[in-house]
Amino acid sequence: MVKRLFEISESKDRQLMRAMGPVRTESVVLWLCVALVAIAGLAPIAAIAVESFRHNGHFSLNYYRELISAARFWPLLGNSIRLALATTAVCGLIGVPAGILFAKSDLPLRPRFMWLLTVPFVLPPYFVALGWARVVARIGQSASDWLFGFGGCVLVLSSVFLPITLVLTFASSSNVDRRLEEAGRLVSGWPGVLRRVTLPLSAPGIAFSLVLVFLLAMGELSVPSFLRYPVLPVLSFTQFTASYNFGAATAAAVPLAAIAFVGVLVESAFLRDRDYRFQSTGQTLFISLRHWKNPLAALVAAVCFALVILPLSALFGDAFSLAAMHEAMQRAGASVVRSVMYSAVAATILMVLGFLLGHAMRGGQQRILNFLTLALFAIPGSVLSIGLVRLWNTPSTWFIYATPALLILGYTAQYCAVTTRLSLAGLMLIPTSLDEAGRLSGAMWARRLFWISIPLSARTLVCAWLAAYILCLRDVPIALMTAPPGADPLSARILTLMANGAPPMIASLCLIMAVASLIPLAILARVIPSRGMAM
Repeated sequence: MVKRLFEISESKDRQLMRAMGPVRTESVVLWLCVALVAIAGLAPIAAIAVESFRHNGHFSLNYYRELISAARFWPLLGNSIRLALATTAVCGLIGVPAGILFAKSDLPLRPRFMWLLTVPFVLPPYFVALGWARVVARIGQSASDWLFGFGGCVLVLSSVFLPITLVLTFASSSNVDRRLEEAGRLVSGWPGVLRRVTLPLSAPGIAFSLVLVFLLAMGELSVPSFLRYPVLPVLSFTQFTASYNFGAATAAAVPLAAIAFVGVLVESAFLRDRDYRFQSTGQTLFISLRHWKNPLAALVAAVCFALVILPLSALFGDAFSLAAMHEAMQRAGASVVRSVMYSAVAATILMVLGFLLGHAMRGGQQRILNFLTLALFAIPGSVLSIGLVRLWNTPSTWFIYATPALLILGYTAQYCAVTTRLSLAGLMLIPTSLDEAGRLSGAMWARRLFWISIPLSARTLVCAWLAAYILCLRDVPIALMTAPPGADPLSARILTLMANGAPPMIASLCLIMAVASLIPLAILARVIPSRGMAM
């Protein structure tokens, strides 16, 4: 009897140790991921904050006094806010109706229109500005005066960031329970259903997209710099690169970082008690456009032509010369290879990191990790780059500062929110009963991860890798400010060659960059399920 009791006690001890093992393993992996994000993103931001309060080795507010008292600071801050508000308004006015139209109607060619409007976002933002510069060069001086200023910046940034509002509105309205809309149709027409059912239930995704557009437009550097519209990110960049004044550069960067954190706090507060998932409850309820079908299709086609086809065709019009292509490969062929390599390595790291963080967020760590990753995504790349340089530019850390590792760290910090949210969305579709069954059978956490979560998330992982690759490939500020000397990626190389390069050669480089970005986008379009739309 005593022997039997001893065997039962020993068996329970083994079961307890087996149950405690996965918790320890999962916790170690989670904290390693958080440590990587902190080293890549939080430490550089902390370095900026500390540097902005130091002068000659002592605590001082001197840089902030100089910044606030400078005559140009407040106009630059006002220009940045004005540009971000105007861009957000345009994206909301176009993207929200278009997203609902693509998700809820029988409009012809919906998937093709949607992916076409996504093209400007996967290219470096200054590509659209360069295309419009080619267009207005053929029109005349009056159009050129309008483009190089506030109006041109709003046009270009609205084209670039419109897909954010469009896609998130599409996803949010597609996930509205059709049963609620069918109930609304019993007492009201489609306008009333959209106003009282679809839009309120889609509000979290729409609000998130608008906050994101505002923050990204607020921190945009390349487009205002090219179109000669003075904004605060350009001041921080010039203080850093031209004046070599780290203190002034960090002081100018702190307001941008603060605005990003405030924006993320607003978004987090708005979505605090909402379960925001990309999980469909069934096939969406479609609106029959009837006699409005062709006019609306023509209107959407006109928007696609104006925002995408016209500027990009003008940009690539001179790119098909063999002489220009040969010169482009001679002057920037190595940058093409480096861009693909850097982006592929960073995308692989981001895919793994995002999947592990998404797995932790599914287990109940969602609010803190969501805020952390989203805040790093919203912080302007120029601000993050200044922090990375300030943190790692020391004799003892030359192996990071003088190598592409610094660039990879910047990519990891900036875009981990994207892969984390994509991974979380895919993991939410996996029934929790499968993981519970594996746990009850005695499978360790790592075994459940490799045999249940990863196989069932294969499509999600592919989407996360492709999205991270595209974002890293198109990035401009991090590539421009953190790449080691003589090893710049293509997006930064084109920007530097634009000052004295021949237009056909620049057009050829842009075409190469576009092909490298659009091939993954085409693959992504095939991988993502179409949700009731015929591709």
